[in-house]
Amino acid sequence: MKKKLNKYYPEATGLVVFAVYLFTLGRSMGEFDSGELALAQATLSIPHPTGYPLFTLIGFLFSKIPLPLSTLIKLNLLNAIWCSLSVVMLIKTSQMFLDNLRSFVNKKVLESEIDLQIQERNKIIISIFPGLMMAFSATFWLNSTKVEVYSLQIFLTSLIIYNSLKIYIHNLGKSPEQVHKNIFKEWFFLALLIGIAFSNHLMTIYLLPATLVLYFLLNGINRQSIKALLLLFLIVFSIASFFYLLMMFRAQMTPLWSYGDPSNIQRLFDHITAKEYTKHLLTGSEGLLQQGSKLFKMLSFNLNYENFSLGEFGLSLFLGIAGVMLIAILKREIAIYLYLILIVSITTALIYHIPDINEYFLVTFFVMSLSSILPITILLQTFDNKIHIRRMIFLLLAVFVGLQVIINYKYADRSEFFVIEDFFKSSFGELPTNSVILTDNWESILSPALYYQNVEKFRDDVQIISPSGFILFDWYKKIKAVEIYDSNLVIIPRQNTYVAFDVAHRIFDKGILKLPENYTLIPMKNFFMIGKRDLYYPVNFSDRKIRFSKYTFSDSERYIKALIPHMMEQRLLYELVFNKTENAKFLLNEIHKLFPEHNISEVTLRELIKNKIL
Repeated sequence: MKKKLNKYYPEATGLVVFAVYLFTLGRSMGEFDSGELALAQATLSIPHPTGYPLFTLIGFLFSKIPLPLSTLIKLNLLNAIWCSLSVVMLIKTSQMFLDNLRSFVNKKVLESEIDLQIQERNKIIISIFPGLMMAFSATFWLNSTKVEVYSLQIFLTSLIIYNSLKIYIHNLGKSPEQVHKNIFKEWFFLALLIGIAFSNHLMTIYLLPATLVLYFLLNGINRQSIKALLLLFLIVFSIASFFYLLMMFRAQMTPLWSYGDPSNIQRLFDHITAKEYTKHLLTGSEGLLQQGSKLFKMLSFNLNYENFSLGEFGLSLFLGIAGVMLIAILKREIAIYLYLILIVSITTALIYHIPDINEYFLVTFFVMSLSSILPITILLQTFDNKIHIRRMIFLLLAVFVGLQVIINYKYADRSEFFVIEDFFKSSFGELPTNSVILTDNWESILSPALYYQNVEKFRDDVQIISPSGFILFDWYKKIKAVEIYDSNLVIIPRQNTYVAFDVAHRIFDKGILKLPENYTLIPMKNFFMIGKRDLYYPVNFSDRKIRFSKYTFSDSERYIKALIPHMMEQRLLYELVFNKTENAKFLLNEIHKLFPEHNISEVTLRELIKNKIL
């Protein structure tokens, strides 16, 4: 049993991590793109660029496994599996690194000072640490709880890095003739992996420069290496093209959702290259500083009692930073390989000016975690004969991981995260049949609606339209096939037409779209209704039944927590206009009872005083 545990400790550790992930796994809808991506996997639909065909296909097949779970929970579970497998591969990579330490370290720098022959017990502990460091880092752990494309991508990344280092080891000591003879065979499997990874996410580009440099450092620049490289590129291109062409053919079959309608070569190319998002690239020094500050914030400690945080890694961060610095002691080929991954991944993420940038640093965090084995190895080998110091080091490593688990658990825990589902269902549940909602709110309405309306068939009679999508994209007009405004950009008045807060304050306030004459926005519950200015429209003040989390870490939840009392306040003012004093009093009491942290605006306070309610 002990021998098996020593042999399979990466897999055993992965199972332990997976067990922890089950406690924090989301039982409901996650944030950002989770609703759209869950729909894509459940129905083989086409999500936003770049389409993620591999992710969609695997998720579709997994969703059909007859488990006693809802489709959404099954898809959340799949992400926990990918993250656990990534941990296993990170430990295996560390294990391979330590097994071949003499081959990786620059002997002139270190071997004369430290014995590189590591005892098996030390090797196991050192290998496990980076796996746990990555497993319980904030962003990585959070991605194990919900439907997202990055969990599969980081697993594929771990396979590519592992096999790249394996190729390096396998070529050590070979003559140039032997190396040149087997170039294609040696790199064939890695080309398969890279092609598969590109069919999932273009983040694979992070690894490409480093892999190419390693390839030429090992094989040289010669006729044989260039010929083999061209064949390998053909494999990568063929595999990626196959999956994206499958996506195009699927788009031609009119799935339930087809973002961008990539049903022909031109649209497919625009979709794969994310043409729509190129405006977010290279946004200038301001954007660079903004994204850099996000990375700094992710890694920083916040010792404020109310917002206490030790960043992504807690105290393990110091080992990661030390490890990154110590990469310089490795052989030239490996040092260049790892540093290039870090440089390209950080630089690419920094120049991409999008709000949900955290996951784009996961490749960086993977390399940081892997690098942590270097300072730990040096410490343990330096004090190998001093058992008390060695035990203290083991204890500190356990404390570092324990702190990560304790501090990041609340942040990553989505087991009781029902806010998005409850907000969506309570907001839509009482709407009249065949209502129309105008909203650009992707996180809280549009993305969840794609799943709940098309998979669970909840209120699929309600027509949800994004005015921005309708204005900007022909493919979106084709999907909706309804006129919402006339040639003067005036909304066409229809019965039961509602407007979300974001559209009311961004589209109408700025005059992008206009209301018809004698019409106004009537605050109802969580939406405004387009109604006649002089008419009173009653509303049902029943309980909203939204389960807020004990700890609020999600931007979506913060938004919903701020939106609901704001809409109640707007409704309160509306009631006062029509002299419905009792209704106004009720709403004021509800705001104080349900949202005690909400500050009543000065405008509302003046009206309350004027009507002798305060």
